[in-house]
Amino acid sequence: MITNGEYEIDRVLCIPPNEGKGAPCGACRELMVQLMPGRYQDIDIMIDYSTGRVMKLGELTPEWWIE
Repeated sequence: MITNGEYEIDRVLCIPPNEGKGAPCGACRELMVQLMPGRYQDIDIMIDYSTGRVMKLGELTPEWWIE
């Protein structure tokens, strides 16, 4: 993504090995926050592939140190 000059994220599909349920790790969350400070809260994260459950990164990371 960054190699191609892209720095904005709309959606992230997270599919961990445990039945497709989970969320991005702390390092991935931090990268998204750093790429989009002030707007990272609106990134959609699919946290349960089987049910289609989506949360905003701002819900998963409500108080981040960068702000």
